[in-house]
Formats: sequence, structure tokens, C-alpha cells
Amino acid sequence: MADPQSPAEEQRKGPRRDASGRIVSLTDLVAYALAGFAISVLGMVAFDGLFALLGMGEFGDLTGWLAVIFPAIIFVEQFKAAAGHRGRLAVAPAAGLAAVVLGVLAVGVASGLPPLVSGGLGALVTTVVYAVLWHLGLAAAERG
Repeated sequence: MADPQSPAEEQRKGPRRDASGRIVSLTDLVAYALAGFAISVLGMVAFDGLFALLGMGEFGDLTGWLAVIFPAIIFVEQFKAAAGHRGRLAVAPAAGLAAVVLGVLAVGVASGLPPLVSGGLGALVTTVVYAVLWHLGLAAAERG
């Protein structure tokens, strides 16, 4: 028979976190944010398909930028968890600005596609860029 898992192993679901609740690994943060992005995209596709079936527009008309909803919730949670960390008040807006600018540039590249796709691409770029810049920026601020 297999040994039962220890309570610590049973409780470990999701990304590794420090004592304050901040995700400690960049790969965990990016993966967690991408999972939130995927959930948002699935919800948007379902709603957009339903709206199209009900004659309330064509499929693909819903803006893909809505895919940042769950990643934004994750990032707000990370901001709160980093309350005692130096530099979070500088890193968050700087990372947000850079992420949104790059996301808008990605939308411009995909401008011929339906809003669901082009906005989704912008949301994907924004999500990944913010996660990377937030994590690396906070680590750099803690060292400096």
C-alpha cells in the first residue's frame, strides 16, 4: 500500500508561496497567470459564442482584452502579499505600463484579426510581460 501523504504535501496545491503568500518562483507565477488567462479566454469564447447564437453580434466581436481579468486578480493578490517588500510601489506601475504598451503593440500587429483574437493576443502579451517584470523587478528591489 502507498504511504499516505503528509499534511504539508496534501496542502500544497498551486504555486509555491512564501510566508506572506507571494509566489516565489517566476515559472510558477507565469504558469499561474497563464492558467488564469486560459480560464478567462474559455469564458470569453463561451459568452461570445452564446451571444452569436442569440443574434447579438458575430462570433469574435467580443474584445479579447477581457482575458486579463483573472491574471489581474492574481497580480493584485501578489501586490498585497508583497506589502512588506521594498520597491513594490515603484515596480507595479512601471511593470504595468511596460506590459500594457507591449500588449497594445501586439494588438497593432494583429489589427486585421477579429477583436477577440487581437485583444486576446494583447492580453496574453500583457500578462506574461507583467508577470516577468513584476517578479524580476521585485527581486532587484529587494537586493538593492
